[in-house]
Amino acid sequence: MLTRRLLVACIVAAALMGGLSGVAAQSQPATLVGRAVMPANTLTDGPSAGAALAKGATINGVQVPFDSQPVGSVSACLPGEYPGTWLILTDGRFDTARNSADFLLRIYTVDLNWQRATTGSGQVTPLDWKTLNDRNRRLTANLINANSRTRDLTGADFTPRAIQRDNNGAFWIADEKTPALIRVDGLGRVLEPAISLQEAGALQGMGILPDGSALVIAQKSANNRRQVVFRLFDLTTRTLTNLPGFYTLERETFFLGGFTMINNDEAVAIEQDGAQGSRADFKRVFLFNVRANPIGKTPIADLMQLDDPSGISTRGANPPDALGIGAVFTFPFSAITALAPIDEQTLLLANNNRIPFGLGRSATQADATEFIAVRLAQPLALDPAFLRPLR
Repeated sequence: MLTRRLLVACIVAAALMGGLSGVAAQSQPATLVGRAVMPANTLTDGPSAGAALAKGATINGVQVPFDSQPVGSVSACLPGEYPGTWLILTDGRFDTARNSADFLLRIYTVDLNWQRATTGSGQVTPLDWKTLNDRNRRLTANLINANSRTRDLTGADFTPRAIQRDNNGAFWIADEKTPALIRVDGLGRVLEPAISLQEAGALQGMGILPDGSALVIAQKSANNRRQVVFRLFDLTTRTLTNLPGFYTLERETFFLGGFTMINNDEAVAIEQDGAQGSRADFKRVFLFNVRANPIGKTPIADLMQLDDPSGISTRGANPPDALGIGAVFTFPFSAITALAPIDEQTLLLANNNRIPFGLGRSATQADATEFIAVRLAQPLALDPAFLRPLR
């Protein structure tokens, strides 16, 4: 572990000594080592959804409204309880909150059968799910289903952006709309009133410390749109503490997508523009120390230039006009929101397909949810706690 930390420190020091910004200090190419694709029309049980969309219409090749609940608009992920499974959080958005009163907020368990160099189907199978609900009446917000028995939460109520699991098995969900923290149990039931995060600006992501003692919350500065600030939320005292430094975005219109801690000090995050398809340009993963002041950043993967020497992407189910498939694989989506370590040198990433409006891979067909496994050129100083089997 010490050797890996020293290696990462040397990379950062070399960039700083050379007077290079995080973007200018080019990292070695990262490699696509796995891909799994969940089609845009994937549905699970539940009430019909998308009634506010044009009835009987086809939007980007997808028939709306949906007969049941679509599995899309993934905003975050966590390792699942069993090998090969992952938990994915959906944000329940059909483009706008007004369209989303029947899109239920859920945490799905999915099985990823990775398409690798020579093995795997590349299929994603939803196995189970928890619908977020306020049946115990802990929230004060004016909910769409306030008068129902279960008070199921929808994309018109909240916009979940990130999720973490605490040491007691409960889930903390960071809501972008409010912004606020919402705690739910293993069945998706809200456990206490929402905790406001209004002091800072727009929510950018949320990680957790390896010992589970505190959440690390990333928000845009209320005073400078190019700066992201970090705050610790102590899970015992329920108090927020501001960390001293700030992360500088390359442009004020950029944002952090997936964000996760990898040890007590360091994090990785996706800095990206909001463009998709042929207009997509900047989608990069950076390594940085959230406790530093100032915070420097080191590029570790360019998602618009991933090596695919084994042709993994070409063996998947791709639209005829698919962009970014081949020896140089790209991830040209407007929002790449899910990020989690698989091991010390491999990251899982997934896009929010904005069902059915995302057109990143194709100009004519709604985006699927794509999960990719990316092998970094160098290992990270990943704390073993993040790889422990769930109790």
